[in-house]
Amino acid sequence: MCICCGQTLDGESGLLFGYIHKGLRLHDVEVSRLRNIDMKNLLCRKKLYLVLDLDHTLLNSTTLNRLSQEEMPIITQKSYLEGSLFMMEQLQMVTKLRPFVRTFLKEASEIFDMCIYTMGDRSYALEMARLLDPQREYFNANVISRDDGTRRRKKDLRMVLEKESAILILDDTERVSALLISDLFWLNYLIGMFGDS
Repeated sequence: MCICCGQTLDGESGLLFGYIHKGLRLHDVEVSRLRNIDMKNLLCRKKLYLVLDLDHTLLNSTTLNRLSQEEMPIITQKSYLEGSLFMMEQLQMVTKLRPFVRTFLKEASEIFDMCIYTMGDRSYALEMARLLDPQREYFNANVISRDDGTRRRKKDLRMVLEKESAILILDDTERVSALLISDLFWLNYLIGMFGDS
């Protein structure tokens, strides 16, 4: 349904933003309008938008069945599960936070609005967001998973409700990052990193 006029829309029209609200579909015109509003809001607050990957970026997770016989007793000891190592029984996983990840999030929140974008499923993404941000200070509802994506096994920057020019991406996978940003930007980045000084 159109939020402006109440008219029923074609089921395939627009992009689905189910991570914001179940069933929310926005037409391209509305997406553009919201991105423009958010851009002005970010600029007024002198912030940019940071898209964060989870695995091998903010944390590392493994399923319990992948642990060796020697590792299993260690993770069940309470002393090992305090601080940065967490047993996620409902997911049958163990998760280790990267060193200083909470300090990073706190400091990054001063100059960025942030979201999580992971190729993990929705339940995993939400559980990791709760682990990283128990007070919901940093991500709120801005958690995008593979279940929310428009492309199978690929991240799609269109799912982020911000203007591309205001987005910074932190992802461990070059292939994924390259899909999210334009080839021109990526080329300029690589030339800057590895070109002649």
